[in-house]
Amino acid sequence: MPRLHDRSKPSGSIVRPFDSKVLSYTPLLFAVLPFLVLYIDGPVKTFILSVQSDWGLMVASAITALGYGPVAAAVAVTLLVIGLKAGKHREATVGKFGLLAVILGGLSSQIMKNLFCRSRPLAEKSGQFFVDFPCLGKGSGLISFPSGHSVTAFALACVLSRAYPRWTFLFYGLAVLVALSRIYLAKHFPSDVVAGAAIGLLAGWIVCRFAAFSLVHGHT
Repeated sequence: MPRLHDRSKPSGSIVRPFDSKVLSYTPLLFAVLPFLVLYIDGPVKTFILSVQSDWGLMVASAITALGYGPVAAAVAVTLLVIGLKAGKHREATVGKFGLLAVILGGLSSQIMKNLFCRSRPLAEKSGQFFVDFPCLGKGSGLISFPSGHSVTAFALACVLSRAYPRWTFLFYGLAVLVALSRIYLAKHFPSDVVAGAAIGLLAGWIVCRFAAFSLVHGHT
């Protein structure tokens, strides 16, 4: 007897058994952080300052804009609106989940920034943690760890790659470029952007995993 088509989940939905590969990467990223802080951050900062150029700063500034929370949220909202207006379930779902991932990642990064109070590469006491703790409201120079741009870029990339797997390399490639731009602009250390990538991936995973569970049980 032919199997009837299951209409409970529209075709093209990102709600499907979740690939655990993304989650498996996050412990590795967190594990390398001490090594980066101790041996990589300082030399990379020195190297970056020696190779910066006006043209490079201009390009990096344009790329880094893709990681701004409002920009990432605008991309998600645009997909949500398109999906709702055109009756496209996948786009509406991607937009909703993408926005949730950006918000979750952004809130998490802000909490961690104000807990670790790490001084930015060009700020006084560069690279030190717990400077003037608690650092809430004491200036952007003390909120280097983790990189918020990297968090939002990887959170959105995680959701988008689940919906459009054919473009996975593009989404994550752009997220990597955003992370590298933060280092080139001397706004963050390598450990900051690696931590941001890990948090962003985790935020995207949590949103997609929770959404898949809730939709299966009819709680949408």
